[in-house]
Amino acid sequence: MSVRLLFGAIGLTVALLAALGMNALFNALNTPALLAGNRVLLFETDNEIVERLEQAGAQFGDPQFSLAWNNRNDLDLHVIDPAGNHIWYRQRSSPTGGELDVDANANPLRATNRPVENIYWQPGNAPEGPYKVYVHHYANHGAPDPTPYTLRITVNGRMREYMGSLRYGEESERLTVDPRDVGDWYPLPAERSHWALVVMSGWGAALGLILTLGLRLPQAFFRQVNRAEFRVGRVIGNALGGALLGALAGFLGQLLFGWLGFLGDGLARFVGFITLGGLLGYGLAHCVPNLPVNPARWAGIIGGALCLWLYGWAVQNYSDATGRWLVAALLGLAIGLMITILFWAIRYALVRSGGAIEANRLGKAYRVKAGR
Repeated sequence: MSVRLLFGAIGLTVALLAALGMNALFNALNTPALLAGNRVLLFETDNEIVERLEQAGAQFGDPQFSLAWNNRNDLDLHVIDPAGNHIWYRQRSSPTGGELDVDANANPLRATNRPVENIYWQPGNAPEGPYKVYVHHYANHGAPDPTPYTLRITVNGRMREYMGSLRYGEESERLTVDPRDVGDWYPLPAERSHWALVVMSGWGAALGLILTLGLRLPQAFFRQVNRAEFRVGRVIGNALGGALLGALAGFLGQLLFGWLGFLGDGLARFVGFITLGGLLGYGLAHCVPNLPVNPARWAGIIGGALCLWLYGWAVQNYSDATGRWLVAALLGLAIGLMITILFWAIRYALVRSGGAIEANRLGKAYRVKAGR
């Protein structure tokens, strides 16, 4: 491979490996569940059903039964409370306080491909005892059957989702839910903004560490690089420095993304990405020989700006995990290429000077020996 592209390719490769390793660790630790309900720069943590309920203006309660599907057909949610009251679209409330406040796709002219229905009781006002819940495929409005659906039930601070599919006229199995017997359900997401900072700091630290080593060690094969840069103590110290500064980049990127949420998700994420990229480039420039500060910083900022589009595309078409490794790869490529640019500049300076340029003029700034 041409030396002109070497460090860009190295940056891309080692950053990609770091991101893939962190994704595996996040999955092993069930990190998405830990972060659920919190805004995180490189994670999509909002529950789809909760998003639809919020957009529809639904009320949240305890217990709460919510139904979502993804076409224009009309599915109906039915709940029978412990007193025998049946709540559905023809009987939207019960004497016990239950209410169907959101009903979807009853009118084919106003049907949506993101429907949701919701039945709830105000917390503390629901009758005690078991509830029965089921789904009925009431009408086909032209979408192919069977229609897959997700039923989300929350009670006593815990949640469980059930999935199924129905054809026109079919009813699902009737589930019995006893609020006294939900100890094995998932706890509802809590506000854990500190964990978002920890996770993003860890992601940045891993990326900073791997990029520092990946962009530093291959330079040992270039004769013009000062041999002192590859002493064990200096390599370890700069690797730890890269990890620390990477952690700072991840921390501040997440902090700004959280603080600026009132500006909208897109703008807040844009600021978070350019902060992450810019600080990562600036930090690596202090830990990797021959990586100039200003070009590395601007490469990180421009790469971070491009990451906004790249991450959004990955989430839309694949997953946030794909988005994380694409973001890492782009930042690694952009920052790594700055070493290549410096070597070009050095070679150009030597050629123009006829080999007469003083060694200390290059060595002082970039720790590179000027050969003749």
